Parts: sequence; structure tokens; C-alpha cells
Amino acid sequence: MSANLAEQPTQYATLAEMGIIRFHEISNYSLRQDGADKDVLRVIYKRAKGSLLPHTRKYKFGRSLRTVIADGGTSRMEHTYEISPFLLKAVAELDDLIAHNQHEPVKPDNKDLKADLLAEINELKELINGSIASEDMSRVNGKFDNVRKHIEAM
Repeated sequence: MSANLAEQPTQYATLAEMGIIRFHEISNYSLRQDGADKDVLRVIYKRAKGSLLPHTRKYKFGRSLRTVIADGGTSRMEHTYEISPFLLKAVAELDDLIAHNQHEPVKPDNKDLKADLLAEINELKELINGSIASEDMSRVNGKFDNVRKHIEAM
């Protein structure tokens, strides 16, 4: 990974708050309305061959109910739903990020593969740390360290 990736979490704060950390792998997104009061954002990743990480992730956002006067002469009210401001920020960041990712050349370099594998191991380690009992963690960490040594030897 490059030093540029270390700066991106502050640049894409809304996406980071959603739990997205592998910004360089985002290739596209889709946004759809699910009912009158919900939006679904689907982020699509371009993963390396053999990656264990998912190729898509879905995020659901609620819409806020807003009551407005339908006609100035009567007291009739209409209900409308407004898109979440957080979702609007996320979509703006995704637009910027996708434009940035499309301009970067794809490098099938062994160094990049090595860095991606090491980053993926770190992510897997963090995920497993939260779900395994502490007595088994030392064995799991030992296995991760062995895999890391083999990758660094590449």
C-alpha cells in the first residue's frame, strides 16, 4: 500500500465511519430506494483473485419524514421522505473515490500483491480477534505470523 492510502481515511471520513477501509478496491456503487422510507447503497469492490473478502456490501439508510403544507389556502398537509444527509455525503465521497480509482493504473507488480496480501491478513486478524476466545488467540496469531513470514519472503 502506498502512503496515499494512509491519508485517505481523513479524505473519506463518511466512508470510514461506515466501516469501509479498502478505498482503493472500490470500483462502483449502486443506490436504490427500498420502500418510501429506506435507501440501499451497494458498494462493489474489485478484489484480487483468490481474495476472501466480499465483492459487494450493502448499507441501509432510513429516510426522515417531513410534513409540508400542500396548499397555501387550505390546511392540507402532505408527508414526504427526505434522503439522509449522511447518505448524500457518502455518495459524494464514492463519486470522488471512483473517479480517483479509475485514473490510477493497475499494477500487477509482485510488491503490490505482497502488500495486498499482508493488508488482507491484517484485516482477517482483526476480524478474528473479536470472535475467538483469548486462549485460542495465541495459536491463531502464531499462524498469521507464519503466513506473514512466507509472504514477506516472496
